[in-house]
Amino acid sequence: MPWIQSYTPVAGSLAMSALVAAIPLVVIFVCLAVFKMKAHKAGPLAVASAIAIAIFVWQMPAKLAGLATLHGAAFGLFPVFYIVVTTILLYNITVKGGQFEVIRASLAGLTGDRRLQALLIAFCFGAFIEGAAGFGTPVAIAGATLVGLGFRPFYAAGVCLIANTAPVAFGAIGIPVVALAGVMGYDDAGLMKLSTMVGRQLPFISVFIPFYVIMIMVGWKKTIEVLPAIIVCGVTFAFAQWGTASYLGPYLPDVTASLLTLAALVILLKFWQPATVWTFDHEPEFSGKERHDYTGAEVFRAWAPYLVLTIMVLVWGIPSVKTSLDKSKVVIPVAGLDNAIVKKVSKPEDGIKKVAAVKAEAAKQAALLSPADPKQAALAVGLTELQALEDKVLVVEQALPAGKPVVTAERLAAYDAVDKKQKDLQKVEKELVEAKAVDKAQFKALDKAVTDQLPAKVAAKFTFNFMSAAGTAILIAAIISALICGVGVGAFIQVLGKTLYDMRWPAVTVASVVGLAFVMNASGMTTSMGISFTKAGAAFPFLSPFLGMLGVFLTGSDTSSNVLFGGLQKVTAEQLGMNPLLTGAANTSGGVMGKMISPQSIAVACAATGLVGEEGNLFRFTLKHALFLTTVMGIIVALQAYVFPWMIP
Repeated sequence: MPWIQSYTPVAGSLAMSALVAAIPLVVIFVCLAVFKMKAHKAGPLAVASAIAIAIFVWQMPAKLAGLATLHGAAFGLFPVFYIVVTTILLYNITVKGGQFEVIRASLAGLTGDRRLQALLIAFCFGAFIEGAAGFGTPVAIAGATLVGLGFRPFYAAGVCLIANTAPVAFGAIGIPVVALAGVMGYDDAGLMKLSTMVGRQLPFISVFIPFYVIMIMVGWKKTIEVLPAIIVCGVTFAFAQWGTASYLGPYLPDVTASLLTLAALVILLKFWQPATVWTFDHEPEFSGKERHDYTGAEVFRAWAPYLVLTIMVLVWGIPSVKTSLDKSKVVIPVAGLDNAIVKKVSKPEDGIKKVAAVKAEAAKQAALLSPADPKQAALAVGLTELQALEDKVLVVEQALPAGKPVVTAERLAAYDAVDKKQKDLQKVEKELVEAKAVDKAQFKALDKAVTDQLPAKVAAKFTFNFMSAAGTAILIAAIISALICGVGVGAFIQVLGKTLYDMRWPAVTVASVVGLAFVMNASGMTTSMGISFTKAGAAFPFLSPFLGMLGVFLTGSDTSSNVLFGGLQKVTAEQLGMNPLLTGAANTSGGVMGKMISPQSIAVACAATGLVGEEGNLFRFTLKHALFLTTVMGIIVALQAYVFPWMIP
């Protein structure tokens, strides 16, 4: 018999159960923030605590707990980590071929004004690197570049951390959104809707970030002097981010937005320059912008790998191409785990009430149908048969002991018969709706009554779609880029080997964090926390971005935050009768603000700018900005929940 999820295993108390369920999250927080432990060590410890709690507190069979963890780890490695490692490979190839230095010099040579350099490098270039590589790379590269140009190290680090807010949700070729969709159980269509939802939240922050960054850096008066550049940056980036996320998917919003913004800003600078060139007080008198000897062809060649990347990901996203490549897809049910867990199992006394609710709705719908229409008459007969099946369910429910959810062969068989009949009826309903004989909304109440009645079997399938995976498109782009950059076969293999070696610990981190999320979801621990969050009631949409921010603060990764809290956001939204797309997207949109206060991000920023030892000061500098921007995102999500619900796809 399948194992039944329980949501109140600790003394029958939801609050106590939720507190115990949160222990693995506390473990990872303490390991990272208090003991300064490496993420690849903290992750496995958190997984171990989650497995122990699942087995000994939630009474989950050890086999199921182990299989759920392995299923999550496998998903973490493919497709999640596959995208990460191929993206880093492409970046390393541009460095090996010397093209990355050309890219840096081409940007630094556009202007000597530090405000405009901050927009070009911290915002545009940083967003581009975030979209192409992510995982700490943008802050390190942009921060070091700004220091090299003459920025004060503290400003360089702070500006890069805050500017990195805009692109994080779609970083590393959209992997945070891809991972979130996987945890929330969405298919490709659901992934597209999730991308669209994030694209209707984050651009409201993105359009504001260029102004905010320069304002922090130089104050109001000096900010107004470069307002044309700020407006071009913010509006172009936000519009491109929205358009790409809404119509092309989650893989390229950062790449397209950053490239279009760079192009728009370069064009603007051809026709406009600020009245005075602003530099820091500690710098000598301005002697002109940095110059380089690279030709236009050399600059184009340097950027070509990322043009190839954009084209490949776009091609892979074409529906006909994806469908063709998906023919090689292999879907592997996880033996021993697939459909071995059930949730939403009612107590028999509640099951009796649900039988009455379904029968009442079926009778109500049958009375609305016209016997003169053959299809409507057939549907009425089917509804009568459904009521007869419900009578059989009633007999089973009455024979079971009251007070406790239970699964028996007879109960499952009775439910399966109802489920099969309901699916047959829905086919007829669809035909009638398409023929405009009945209104689609007419059957919603019946569908809901049946859905509420039936327990849900938890599917566990591993999808291996190597050919259609986004990581394969990036891998091909990396191979083509090696040819463009003049990196030979031997050097390519060397770079590949170094990339795999350098990413060995991040692989452990990703696999363990996703494994943690899967075992918490499968055991019901996430649901316990989610139901407890429903106590926030109408305030939950406002609070949901703060969960995302907390997750990124803990893990240093929007991807990891989405994996940790994506299931919780979904469960809580469903319990509150809200669309989980809204709160799921809020987790990643709010999570971006946690990036600037994450210990890992701050450590990277300090190392890149020569500020080792100043991590505490940098944290205090960014904390107030993170809280302010997350509050703004909370207001946006609340407005979308209650004032502008049409924005939810």
